[in-house]
Amino acid sequence: MPALENRYLGWSVAKPLTPQPTEADRLTRDRFLSSAVTDEDRYDLLFKYFLRGFLDHASVGHARIYYPGMASAQGHAVNGLEGFARTAPLLGAWVHAGRNPRIFVPGTARAVDLVQLLRSGLLAGTDPKSPEYWGEIQTGDQRIVEAADIGRLLWLTRTQIWDRLRPEERKQIAAWLYQVNKAYPGRQNNWLLFPVVANAFLKSVGERYVDRQADYRKFVANYLEQGWFRDGPRGQVDYYNSWGISYDLFWIDLMDPTFDPQLIRPRLVQSGRLTAHLISPVGIPMMGRSVCYRTAVPTAVLTGSFIAPDAIPPGLARRALDSTWRHFISRDILRQGSMTMGYFETDPRLIDRYSGGGSCHWGLRSLTLAYMAGPGHPFWRDRQQALPVEVRDFALTLSKLGWQVRGKRSDGNIVIVIPENARGKTEVQPFTAWMGLIERVTHRPRRPDNKQIKYGLPEYSAIEPFGGALND
Repeated sequence: MPALENRYLGWSVAKPLTPQPTEADRLTRDRFLSSAVTDEDRYDLLFKYFLRGFLDHASVGHARIYYPGMASAQGHAVNGLEGFARTAPLLGAWVHAGRNPRIFVPGTARAVDLVQLLRSGLLAGTDPKSPEYWGEIQTGDQRIVEAADIGRLLWLTRTQIWDRLRPEERKQIAAWLYQVNKAYPGRQNNWLLFPVVANAFLKSVGERYVDRQADYRKFVANYLEQGWFRDGPRGQVDYYNSWGISYDLFWIDLMDPTFDPQLIRPRLVQSGRLTAHLISPVGIPMMGRSVCYRTAVPTAVLTGSFIAPDAIPPGLARRALDSTWRHFISRDILRQGSMTMGYFETDPRLIDRYSGGGSCHWGLRSLTLAYMAGPGHPFWRDRQQALPVEVRDFALTLSKLGWQVRGKRSDGNIVIVIPENARGKTEVQPFTAWMGLIERVTHRPRRPDNKQIKYGLPEYSAIEPFGGALND
């Protein structure tokens, strides 16, 4: 019965995002876009905005964060775990870089200690006796994905949290994380990397772990070019290369520097250089699934810069980050301490059925990396440097990816051309009233997949997202 209760409870209590920004959303937007404050001050405002959202939507023990938004196929409990696992690393990065963990929460008269907050969530979520227990990790379980972010959080805060836990508390957390080794990932794509990340943390702190080199080798066999991979043997090429694959490879190398530096580090630099050619102040030529992760596109630029700052200057990495967040925040993606579920506004035509209210917080990965750089780090100190499209026109032929990428300096537009995709008008599958009714009756998402729009257009433009098809 727990699975059935979880499924139905999620649909009965899920809260929608407000269609329009709240006063707090607009205030954060305006302050972030202001030119009167430094970059660090602007991003500190954004950090505190997401901290406030984390607190506003948290369970009592802070192990689950129930963000408003469309419900997913994963169920209520996993939605809450996603909300924690995909947001907490940002808070952990603040602590990791030596910033004061005690913060006054905007709009309130209270202060919060991030170390105590995160410690509470970790212990409640991994305790089988707790009402906020994250649950056993099963084969093909979404918890496999989230376990990797729990490993990242623990690594970021190991001095402040892990090292100060009682032995039985460390054993409890490690036992939950180790369950990734009892469950097969289930998907032969970027999912193969999640157990590798979780085990890299366990190894780094001397806990029992499993060498997942076989999974890692199976995935990296999908390599194409310029640091980018096909997402599994039958997968597509898309921005998972930045916000997922490059991110995980970076973390594997960070937590276990001996794992495979000869392959990982050059790939990260190549990926960062390519991704920098896909970012413009006027937008990103977005395509592929998981569109709501859009603010994490600059992730590969940051990881490449951290690996080789001479090859990808810190000022270029910050320009990539800032151009991306400015572009989307100026179009009102901030909502109730979270983000809209779509490209700009919330749009069920674009959101995959596996995505729930907290899912889009993979978009915070670029901020997590930025906050891993402490005050005074070249990432924050150096002047922003122009993106490739701001320097000159360019044309890249990426035959193994099946792409041609063109950038135009005069208007900032970047276009991905996919020659194998047929030209002609592509109809967008709508989210119909009938689909909404089926969702309410079955308590399962029935959103259209719109794979043709995500992968099948002949061109994807930064200026005209999805060829204007969503505006028809």
